[in-house]
Amino acid sequence: MLFRCAAALAIALLLCTPVNAAEVGFRDLLRNPGTPLAGASDADVIIVMYADYNCGYCKRMEPVLASALKTDSRLAVVHKEWPIFGGASAYAARVALAANYQGRYDAVHSAFMRSPTRLSDEDIVDAIAKKAGVDWARLSNDMMVHRRDIDAILARNAREASLLALEGTPGLVINGYLLRGALSDDQLKQVLQKIRAAETSPSTS
Repeated sequence: MLFRCAAALAIALLLCTPVNAAEVGFRDLLRNPGTPLAGASDADVIIVMYADYNCGYCKRMEPVLASALKTDSRLAVVHKEWPIFGGASAYAARVALAANYQGRYDAVHSAFMRSPTRLSDEDIVDAIAKKAGVDWARLSNDMMVHRRDIDAILARNAREASLLALEGTPGLVINGYLLRGALSDDQLKQVLQKIRAAETSPSTS
């Protein structure tokens, strides 16, 4: 099975659910995610995070991931847009994905995650995205031209989240280990250390 239980790493604070590998595997999650890979292109550990821009716990994870990427040269992160908190969240996810067509996904994603204001309506979303430096006319056009592609990405992410039995955000999949909930800097460091140790152990299957 490609998805393994975090309990096997003896990390009691984390929960996991085994996933049917015939339905979805870790490599499947990395295939055409619609967002750029952040961090090392040759990473030995990849974090896939399912998040909503109106999720407080997701916002807590943003600086944790940013710090880890700065200090860990073997780490990479893939963001998965999974808007579950209503229409404004869905609109923000679409804006972020559309920004990728002009190479501004990371800037918009970071701006949304770090916003102290809840993304409660489209006007707020638009204002934050514009401050992040997007070409708004181009983004608006990309949202229309690439609507079906963006729909497909969001639908695929929702299907993956369902197969992973995620019940909320954030959902993390780290090298095939499924974790639920936000982690602190220290907790993430411990998880990465234990995963690397487990994968380099002679007994690892």
